[in-house]
Amino acid sequence: MQAAQDKVASDRHRIKLAIAWALALLATGFAYWPALQGSFVLDDFSVLDSLGDLGGVRDWDTFKAFVLGGQAGPTGRPLAMLSFLVDANNWPTDAWAFKRTNLIIHLANGLLLGVLTRQILERVGFDARRAAWLAFFSVAAWMLHPFLVSTTMYVVQRMTQLAMLCTTAGMVTYLYGRSMVAVNKARAYTLMTAGLIGFTVLGTLCKESGALLPMLVLVLELTILSAPGASAERVDKRWSGLFLVLPSVLVVAYLAQSFLRADIFEIAPAREFSLYERLLTQPRVVATYLQHWFVPKLYTTGVFQDHIVKSTGLLTPLTTLAAALFHLGVVVLAVVKRRQLPVLAFAILFFYAYHLLESTVLNLELYFEHRNYVPAAFLFLPLIVFVDAKVDGKKGFVAGLLVLVALGGFTRYSATVWSDYDSMIEASAYKAPTSARAQVLYARNLFNAGHYDASLSVIDRAAETIQNSAPMLQMNRALIRCRLRQLSGSDMDDLVNRLAPLTYDPRYLDLYEGFIDAMAGEQCVANATAELDRLFSTMLANDKSLVPGSLSLSHVHYLSGLTALKLQRPERAMAHFVASVLAQPKPGATMKMAGLMATAQHYEKALDLSDLAQRQIEENQAGVLGNIDVIEDNIHEFRRVVRAEMDAAD
Repeated sequence: MQAAQDKVASDRHRIKLAIAWALALLATGFAYWPALQGSFVLDDFSVLDSLGDLGGVRDWDTFKAFVLGGQAGPTGRPLAMLSFLVDANNWPTDAWAFKRTNLIIHLANGLLLGVLTRQILERVGFDARRAAWLAFFSVAAWMLHPFLVSTTMYVVQRMTQLAMLCTTAGMVTYLYGRSMVAVNKARAYTLMTAGLIGFTVLGTLCKESGALLPMLVLVLELTILSAPGASAERVDKRWSGLFLVLPSVLVVAYLAQSFLRADIFEIAPAREFSLYERLLTQPRVVATYLQHWFVPKLYTTGVFQDHIVKSTGLLTPLTTLAAALFHLGVVVLAVVKRRQLPVLAFAILFFYAYHLLESTVLNLELYFEHRNYVPAAFLFLPLIVFVDAKVDGKKGFVAGLLVLVALGGFTRYSATVWSDYDSMIEASAYKAPTSARAQVLYARNLFNAGHYDASLSVIDRAAETIQNSAPMLQMNRALIRCRLRQLSGSDMDDLVNRLAPLTYDPRYLDLYEGFIDAMAGEQCVANATAELDRLFSTMLANDKSLVPGSLSLSHVHYLSGLTALKLQRPERAMAHFVASVLAQPKPGATMKMAGLMATAQHYEKALDLSDLAQRQIEENQAGVLGNIDVIEDNIHEFRRVVRAEMDAAD
């Protein structure tokens, strides 16, 4: 009789839990739904436009070119690139399908995180029913948190999402295998090893942070699995040394070697800060992340984070030292109390371990919200465990539901802002008046809407108040003035003098390229193209970052060739194009220059460049991961068309 009653109670519990999870998933989908109507933003274009580079992904060659040709990181992130083909195989395309898939992955991450969180709680002594409900509230709060909207709805951050999927799956597999160590060592270590290696590799092929899985499992071993209540046999020291400690040490050593670099105090290429300044700034940045997590806001500045003020010393600003001491204290607390408070220690050390890669010495931008998608996974868990221990069950349940409703409401509001690109830009521009990106895009939108005076006012104010991002602000300011016929020759001369001493930033290639075309097309200043030619000549002569073989050198030679072509100097343009190709041999870029030559009716030079692209493909074909971003059939067709135009011209 008792057994039957227990079974009925168990079945009711499972049904209630299943309903709760279903409602949480539906609530998350409902909260995010407006944002699915939004458009692509920022890096979405630079990553996804390669879908259309070869006329779409339609065969094996174009498949390899897209999937293996990613430029987002050292690995190219091929698994993440592959996932984009689920949504489209050509460009331009609609963003809805991509955002839908991101939302599905977010929900899948929530489900898998729920399994992992429940495993963790059960390992420290919580009964299955209590562990299940605590895991539910912790993960539901994570899924519904508004701070994750800018990750989930930023299409290219699928790379981060997929890395989390692999990391969480790896930890779930590890804990499952770990539970069998006492009864079946062979099977246990097979599962643990296969899961660790397999999901580390898969995660890294989505994003480099996937390589942190062994370190995260080590954190798990040092906290949850070392707790007094964790009924688990110790893992073999030789195995843990090889598969957990060694990979963790290699990651730390890789990051630590940056401290030995001679240029650690010099401004890093394509940035406005040195690695030393980045290290000083990150404690403040990470503290801000924590503030946004525990004190959510209706809307943050999302993807527009270029307004963060760098730290130049421990006391400049004063919050630098305070933030550093805070983080040090929290980490020390976690280490000291890891046995007495294993859940708290795990949440803390997991958070900082995952931030080790992107929030220390790598030459990345100072601040991005997506860096918290994985680290924040367990931040609410210690608080929920504490409340559960101190508050009556029903009261705690109601309080938890109210928190989830509030988080969902905040996320719904943020998703509504994300539903319209123009409204997102306007909201970000007001929220971050010192973000050059937000101000430039807002000024452009105002101009395109016919609000010329307002557009000029926004860009003028931004140019005067924002010290960094000079190329972005100054060129857009000049372009708006040019189109309003308010740009003079002296303004153009002043612009070139401002830009010439700056280190070239490869992120601004499209900006410079568009500016050259606009100045030549608008013809608002008689000598504008000649002034730009002077700009790039000065860069080539004085910019120390333009070292042989660098992307920056390739870009500036290309821009010099483009201006020479606008000035009808084909020989000089050809010399710069060839120099650009020699610095960074990329068949796609070479064919782009060939196309420019053909458009300008310099057919022989166009054919010479297409021959060069053909040779580059032949040289790259020996390597599986060769950077082949154009196929031979396209080159043959290009030559046929060019020769036909040559014959017609004769």
